[in-house]
Formats: sequence, structure tokens, C-alpha cells
Amino acid sequence: MFNFLNSAVLLAAVAAIIPLLIHLFSKRRVKIIEFSSLRHLKQMQKRQVRRLKIRQLLLLLLRMLIILTAVLAFARPATKGGYIGSHAGVSAAILLDKSASMNRQVKDGQLFDLAIKKSEDILQSFGEADNVILIPFGRTPDYPAGQRLFSRDVAEEILKKTSVGYDRENLAEAINDAVNFLHHAKSLNKEIYLVTDRQKINLDRPVDSVPNNFSMYLAELPVETDGNCGLVGIDMGGQLIEVGSPFNIRAEIKNYDNFDKSELLASLFVDGVRVSQSEYRINSGANATLLFTYTVPGPGHHTGRIELSDDGYSPDNKFFFSFYIPAMFNVLIIDGDGSGELIRMALVPEDALARYWMVKSMGVDMATTVRWSDYDAVVLAGVDTLDAAMFQQISRFVDAGGGVFFVPGAQTDVASFNRSIGLKVDLKFASPIPRSFNRAGYFTLERFDFTHPIFQPFGRDGADSGPTLKYYALPDITSGDNNRTLARFSNGKAALVEAPSGLGRYIVMAAPLFPAYTDLASHSFFVPMVIRTMEYLAGDPSQSGRSFTVGSSVQRTLSGRTLADNQVIMFTPDERSYVLTGVEQSGQVLFDCQPIDRPGIYQLKANDRVLDIFAVNVSADESDLAAVDADRLESILGLENLKVLPYDKPAGPVITESRYGRELWKVVLWAVVVLLAVEMLLARDKNIEIDES
Repeated sequence: MFNFLNSAVLLAAVAAIIPLLIHLFSKRRVKIIEFSSLRHLKQMQKRQVRRLKIRQLLLLLLRMLIILTAVLAFARPATKGGYIGSHAGVSAAILLDKSASMNRQVKDGQLFDLAIKKSEDILQSFGEADNVILIPFGRTPDYPAGQRLFSRDVAEEILKKTSVGYDRENLAEAINDAVNFLHHAKSLNKEIYLVTDRQKINLDRPVDSVPNNFSMYLAELPVETDGNCGLVGIDMGGQLIEVGSPFNIRAEIKNYDNFDKSELLASLFVDGVRVSQSEYRINSGANATLLFTYTVPGPGHHTGRIELSDDGYSPDNKFFFSFYIPAMFNVLIIDGDGSGELIRMALVPEDALARYWMVKSMGVDMATTVRWSDYDAVVLAGVDTLDAAMFQQISRFVDAGGGVFFVPGAQTDVASFNRSIGLKVDLKFASPIPRSFNRAGYFTLERFDFTHPIFQPFGRDGADSGPTLKYYALPDITSGDNNRTLARFSNGKAALVEAPSGLGRYIVMAAPLFPAYTDLASHSFFVPMVIRTMEYLAGDPSQSGRSFTVGSSVQRTLSGRTLADNQVIMFTPDERSYVLTGVEQSGQVLFDCQPIDRPGIYQLKANDRVLDIFAVNVSADESDLAAVDADRLESILGLENLKVLPYDKPAGPVITESRYGRELWKVVLWAVVVLLAVEMLLARDKNIEIDES
């Protein structure tokens, strides 16, 4: 069926009767004059008149047909469509990829800017009566003007305000959303336009289903896939970062190109200052690791980044990180048998030396009266039993990010431990604490894990064993696969075990500290070991260097004592600010930090005081710029009849041809030319007028 794209012109078809009217009103009667008998002449005249009338009738029809055909040409006929003049029946969704990979530079400029121009080109194919929705998307679709169809003018305004993001791409979800949305549209013609870089690594699942009556278009973009070398991540090794002590940062770099690169520079920035620089080379498609070393001059919150030389894709040339060195550690010691005093003395031998440690000791009977969230770490020394109330407090404290150092005593009820902490972290005493033993023989503490932050400094000189530490009586503890044994006795049994739980951890010592059991407390190794253990539990080195990715869910926990009634405000890397509402949980306040929409350093502040900082980076998936062609995209997503809009040509003709069929105005216009030529041939001879009455 024919469809006319400019149906209003069809009204001009009435002009086809003009030649007929001219013909009818231009007849003239010829005066008859009698003459002598010319019988043969009259017969010839009748034959000539018949020929002239046929010619005039043909000319009349040709002229009417020429006008009618010219009108049809201007009405832009097409070979298929719904109804004549059905251009109003179009509802469309334009899916604009604003993921991080659209930040790349190509020969013609920034890829996202080119995508904007292509989207503007597509919008020109819509009329005033058409409905369209523009959906920018990254990890999830975005609806800047709400989930509604609007006019082309509104879409153009939204397009002007849309900027590229830093999240990863999820094209399948965006298509699914568009399909579900257009299902409710009343228009007969439903169209979805994909304006994307077709990044292969993010095409991880097909779309749910696209109805057969939907038209799918892919806007072609100049997706150049070379020219990128990016940071994959950093590793700070769970080190205890201390003031005045050097620590290491390992940066992993990947070359995504098919050729080797050399004489490239990588720089380390700490607190906004470049503190180190390194030159590197990297093979095609390979990874390289760079090692930086830095010494922090003071406590507090610190930020940093590794930065690479510029290339075609800038978002992965920087990798941000943060870490925190407490100015003061708050430690609570719950002392059940006096061994807690040995730990207190190791931390603060004299009150005048309490520079970094604020230590509070109390008996077991007072433990349930304190607010555990006021402390960074808790020591349970020689506690006889763990009742339900105390275990509940311990459990909440550790799960919220606290650290507990458990040291058994001679009277410790191991069954109580096994039912509480042991059950939760898959760690239990297989035998009771020995109470009667002789000191004729002993075991030694050995086989330290020098890769662990607590013992790293003791293994720096290449030592493969620690000092000779004697134990005269040993219990037997067993540990699950998720736990880490930090040291063993000479008989192979675990001596010190780390057990993670929630956001925090337990460190459990297998044997008591009393001199009757061991000479550990009298050895010079004891004080640095206790300090390192408590720094590890209180400082949370696992968070050092940790970063989140753009678009991820970030939750941060702050101590209730640091907040009081102050309002917490989150500041983004580009200095936007958002007021956060926290949820209190056992003395801790949990904050859901949103939006996380760009890489950099985020800060939580109250009264201009920094409470917390964390780093956000782009997803490493976005660094792999490899793209698929239209056929492969169609196959991966499970689409059918995906039509391509060429990058270097206007989108209008392709859309029009697909929407309404192939336009025939050129063919019709040639028909007008042919008809005019025929009319000129027929009208060429000048003949005397013959009476037509």
C-alpha cells in the first residue's frame, strides 16, 4: 500500500481538472457558410476532425495526468506504511550511552560529543505530532524528565543538558526498559535507537524480548579501539601504615593495545603533591606492576592517586586511594585474671608516655555498662565465661568494624567460648586450658606468618623464624578455612589465629599470658607484638587503599561519639554537597552515600571537620575499548533486523525508508518528464481550428 509522507500536498490534486475546464470553456462555434457541393472534401474533413478530436482528447488526458503526477511527486509517495498520512503514529526511545568509555578521544573529537550530534540528527526525523523519550544510560537507565513520552523539542533540550558519565555500560537493561516503556505507547510505529560504542566486554547478556512490530536502529559511531593504557588497581598489602615508617604501594597497569609501549611515566601523588615518579614500558596486551614507596609525616586522613601519561581514554589514567592513621587509639581492656595489666603496660608503660594510646581497664562485671562503640579495639584477657549479654555486645562491636584480642586464662571456660565466638567464626578449643603441669619441658612459638601486617617488620631482615619463646602448657584449638593462622607452636598446633567477622576481626591467642605458662611477657618481642596487634585491630589496615567503583553502593560507618548532633554532609570530587541521614546501629551510625557518580575522593564532614574519606574509581571493564560490529551486536543481544544508521550520512533518509518504505518521488518525477515529452510531441503540429459542435 502506498503511503504519502507529505499528504497535505494531495489537496493540490484538484488542479488536475484545470485543463478540462480550459478545454470546455474554450470551444468556439464556427459560422457555417453554404458552398457548392464538395462531397469528397467533406468526407476528408470528417476523417481529419476525428483524428484531431482524438489528439485533443489525448492531450487533455496527458495534461491532467501531468498535473496529477507532479502533485503525487511532491506528496512523497512510499511503498509501504500504515495509512495515508500516518506520520503522526510514531513513538520512539533514543538510548544514549553515557558510560565511561564514551569519554574516549577519536579522530573527529570526543566520542560522546559525536553521539550527541548523532542523536540530534535522529531527532530531526520526528514531526511535531511524534512522541519520543531520550534515555541516557550507564549501569542503569536515566530519566531526566521522568518516565514519559514528550515532543522532539523537549528531547532536544534534555540532550543539551546531558553529559557523559563515569559508570559502566549495561545496554541490555536499557533496551529492556525501553521495550517495557513503549509497550504502553498507543502509536502504531514503535522505534528504539541505540547510540552506543558497542563495547564488547559489557555485552554480557541478551535482552529479554523485543516485539516484532518494534523497529530497532543502531547509530554508527567512529569507535576507535586503540590508544589506551590504564590503571587496573593498586595494592597496599594490608600494611600497617605508621607515621614516619615507609610503606609500599603497588600499581597494576594494563596495555589494551596491540603494540608495545615504552618511555611512559607514572606518578604518585599524596595529599595533592607529587612525591614520586617512575618510567615504565609495557608489552602489547600485557600487565605491568610498579612499586612506589612513601613515608607519611603525620597522622590523620590522607589521600593519594597514581597518575599515568595522557592517552586516548583519560578516565583510567588516574587511580585514587585513601588511608587513615589515627592520632590516638582508644583501647578497652576487660581483665578477668590480671593478665590484661601486662597488655596495658606494653601499650602505656607510664601515663606520661600515653601519646598514641588511650587505654581503659575494667573488670568483667563492668563490661556490660560501657559503650563499646567508643573504642577502636577491645582486649578480653583471662575472662572466665562469655554470657549471652557480653557476647551480644562483642558480636555487634566486631561486625561493625571493631577488633577484639582474646587471650584465655587458666580459669577460662572453653565451652563458653566455643558456644559463642567460636561458633560464629568457626574456631574452637578442642581441649581445656591445662591447669596442672610441670615445667620440665616446653614448646616454642614459631612459624610466624611474616606476610601478615602484624609480623611484617620482624621478617624484613630475611628471618625465617621469630625469637625463642617458651610455652610450658598448651591447649589445642582448631580453625576453619576462612581463618588465618599467624603463628604456630613447635608441635604444629595453632598459637595465634585471625578470624574475620562482619567488618571486623578477632585475634585469638591459644595459651594464657601468665608467666606460669610462658615467658612471652618478659621477652623484648612482647611489647612490639602487642603494639602491632592492637594497631592492626584498631587501625583497620584492610581499608587502606580500598576504593569503590562509580555507581556502586557505598555505606560508611561512623562512631556515634564523633557525631553528636552534628549534620553529616558528603562532598563529592567536584565539590557538590549532599546531606546524609544515618541509621544508628549499636552506637555506630550507618550512612548510605549517594550519589557515587564520578571518580575521585569523597569526604564526610560535620562542622567542617573531616569524619571520613573514601576513594572512587572507574570500573576496569570500561578500559577495554574493543567493540563488536552490528551483526555481532544483534547476535549477542538476541535482536532481529537491526538497521544501521551510517555515521557519515544523515539519518533521516534511512529512518524514513524503514518507517514508510522506499520513497518513489524521483520515479514519479521522471514520469512527469516523460509525460511532458509525449505532450510536446502530440501538441507540436499547429492545426486550424475545427468546429467541434
